[in-house]
Amino acid sequence: MAAPLHPREDERLASLRSYQVLDGGPDAALDALVAAAARALGAPAAAVSLLDEHRQWFAAATGLPAVLGHDERQTPRDVSFCAHVVAGGQPLVVPDATADDRFAGSPLVTGTGRVRSYAGAPLVGRDGLPLGALCVMDTEPRALDEAAVRVLRDLADTVAELLELRRADATAGLGSRDVLAESRALRAGIDAGQLVVHYQPVVELATGRWIGVEALVRWQHPERGLLPPAAFLPVAESSGLVVPLGRWVLREACAQVARWRAEVPEAADLYAAVNLSGRQLGEADVHETVAEALALSGLPPQALIVELTETCLAGSSEQVDVALQRVRDLGVHLSLDDFGTGWASFAYLQRFHPGAVKIDRCFVAALGRSERDDLLARSLVELGLGLGCHVVAEGIERREQVQALLAMGVRHGQGYLFSAPRSADDLRGSLHRARPVAHPAGRDGAPAAR
Repeated sequence: MAAPLHPREDERLASLRSYQVLDGGPDAALDALVAAAARALGAPAAAVSLLDEHRQWFAAATGLPAVLGHDERQTPRDVSFCAHVVAGGQPLVVPDATADDRFAGSPLVTGTGRVRSYAGAPLVGRDGLPLGALCVMDTEPRALDEAAVRVLRDLADTVAELLELRRADATAGLGSRDVLAESRALRAGIDAGQLVVHYQPVVELATGRWIGVEALVRWQHPERGLLPPAAFLPVAESSGLVVPLGRWVLREACAQVARWRAEVPEAADLYAAVNLSGRQLGEADVHETVAEALALSGLPPQALIVELTETCLAGSSEQVDVALQRVRDLGVHLSLDDFGTGWASFAYLQRFHPGAVKIDRCFVAALGRSERDDLLARSLVELGLGLGCHVVAEGIERREQVQALLAMGVRHGQGYLFSAPRSADDLRGSLHRARPVAHPAGRDGAPAAR
């Protein structure tokens, strides 16, 4: 019988890979925790087993020869007790494997292995998904009471915290925050439908008419209120939760803009701008994710702009180049966000050929402050326009900024002067007054003013 799969198996495997703990050498700290589990529960064998597509890997173990008949550090997934712990996400106690139809015929029970009883607790990672199990095994039948299961769960939580410290990016950019706890809370929030998408209009500066909306995710936290992206996206990015979260935002935004285009005459040519994270770009099937969002919503590919930040492109590989080309081949437009803020911005212009660039808000805010600041902003605009890119200015808050941008040749922008990011319901009433303009394609199909 094939081993069961976790409901979010693809996400779980991506999370496991991010820990980079498979096929590693001995780990004294993990060995100590495994020994503590065996000692606390009076079992002859204990292990930290991590489950990938094909096998369970023993990252640490004690007493394996006594119950498995060998000292190898892996067994096939299909005979794994751990797979059942992972699939259910809850502790598993098997008092007598020979009397359990799931395991009675397993070679771990009837072959060279002599496993008669098993108990395992899931090792829950940063994003709330199980990586494997902390387990104890015996050659004799035994049942664990609730107190013993609690001990196993507590030790499993300690193992998960230790694995968290082993992550290459365990604390990157997150300081002293309790990332494991925050990630699990975010996972619970996603599952509970607490994440919402707000939309900020992109307008034609000369007239104020809307041409598109940027999708921005928010967390409607039950205790802390409406949280901006900065409050939770760093945790989502480092934990891998940004992949399912980004997929949901993409689908939600495409569906919402498609509805507006169909239901509101003034929004018939509105486009959606959606950010993709570095982790999303690292997924081999990111173009399929985009294609699925378009197919489910009915939004035309040319009405979607995928926005890329320098942060998400930093250190990008050939795989990212291929992924972006496949997204572009769908007819979707690419835009370089936060343009001008990093040393690699110009290199990315050359490498990825975006059809649009967004002038970062810091340059917009500095307009009129000095000749040097104005020259810098003008140089960025001229570079973008000279390369045939559609140029959008973000962070516009004052009328004089609009006049300065228009004088530089910038046709479109967004900011609180026109509208703060708002919920779809709140924004719908304004669409009737927005009268978006049509936008034929510029270079790379990017929207451009007529």
